Amino acid sequence: MGAAIVLAYIALYLLSPGDMLPALKQFRLSLLLAIAAVPMVILACLRKPDPGKLPTQFVLVILFYGWALCSRLPHGDLGGNVRTLLLLSPNLFVYFFVLFLLDSPEKLNALRATLIIVALFVLINGLIGIPFARDTGITTPYDVTSHLRVHPYFVRIRGLGMLGDPNNFGHFLLMTLPMLYVNKKYTGLGVTSAIVTTITILFLIGIYWGGSRGVEMGAAALLGLALVRRFKVAGAVVSVAVAALLVITINSFNGPRTINISGGTDRLAIWSDGLSYFQSSPIWGIGYDNFTAKQGKTAHNSYVLCAAELGFVGFFLWISIIVVTLIQLHAVHKLQVKSNPILARWAVALTFSITAYLFTAFFLSLTYELPLFMLLGMAGSIITLAGGDDTVPLRGTKWPLWALGSCAGLLAVIYGASRLRLQ
Repeated sequence: MGAAIVLAYIALYLLSPGDMLPALKQFRLSLLLAIAAVPMVILACLRKPDPGKLPTQFVLVILFYGWALCSRLPHGDLGGNVRTLLLLSPNLFVYFFVLFLLDSPEKLNALRATLIIVALFVLINGLIGIPFARDTGITTPYDVTSHLRVHPYFVRIRGLGMLGDPNNFGHFLLMTLPMLYVNKKYTGLGVTSAIVTTITILFLIGIYWGGSRGVEMGAAALLGLALVRRFKVAGAVVSVAVAALLVITINSFNGPRTINISGGTDRLAIWSDGLSYFQSSPIWGIGYDNFTAKQGKTAHNSYVLCAAELGFVGFFLWISIIVVTLIQLHAVHKLQVKSNPILARWAVALTFSITAYLFTAFFLSLTYELPLFMLLGMAGSIITLAGGDDTVPLRGTKWPLWALGSCAGLLAVIYGASRLRLQ
């Protein structure tokens, strides 16, 4: 029962039926499902306290949530903290729902199937609407046209709700892509292999029609990561060549949205503003959801957004959650590759999904979005099934130093990139 509620909650959140049928908005279906899931989580804790095996990731998520909720207090904005509670909780609670209620590979497979169905539903509707949108220039629920006076019009596929931005929809496809290959090594010409290959091709077509340059580069990075993992040095060489070929292809066929430095100067200016906000309040930040209010636009960079709004403490906690999760997923793969291959494959797939998320997060504002906390919950579930912190220890990994170094390195890279606009 609890698992079914969680799956319905995630599906409805992504599909946004209130935008599909405005008459449904008044019923707040996602909120009702979230409320229904809370007692299920409590019962799961009392009946089987397995998530207690995962104290490090769990505590870091709690600390990050608490810090974000209080991020406006230093600025005297008590009402803003109530707004933070209402905006952030629906996204972050999915971590606890997945961790506590999707506690088996079978339930995670059901979540994977849900994500694939959602992606295909939006993608097929978008593809069907392309001819009409290209000819008329009229934006539809699943297709958005450019404002350029060209014919045919430049069209990008999108979803509704949080997937209403074509960048976010393309990112969702890329994040879900590695999960297609969890159950076994798809080789040969069997039915399952044909289905997975077909869905992969559809996802890549959807990424192309999403028109996000960051996501398209993320697809190249994901392919490169897979090649390096499979073929080591040879894979690295091939991945560089493939990435160069992909950039040339995108610039040849992607209309006005080519990959180049000058095309991103506006974002570099926003990053520079974000760094100035961080410098003005390096510990506390300017407060959750205050970036757009101050700048007029979103950060177009999850790392800048987090550092600017939550300060270095919040940024460190956010990065720490990710670092700890990736370290433990790597350990799960090494420890379970022979004794429990399904857990090992899930660990690899989630590592790829989180890596894809982090890459595209450099170009999109995804700091607080539901898919990230869903991935963290899925990873936590796999780590718990592998024995948690006792079996997959963090002792000796020096994860705080890795997190601290990642924070400093990311801020340095962003600072260096933002300086390009001054050249």
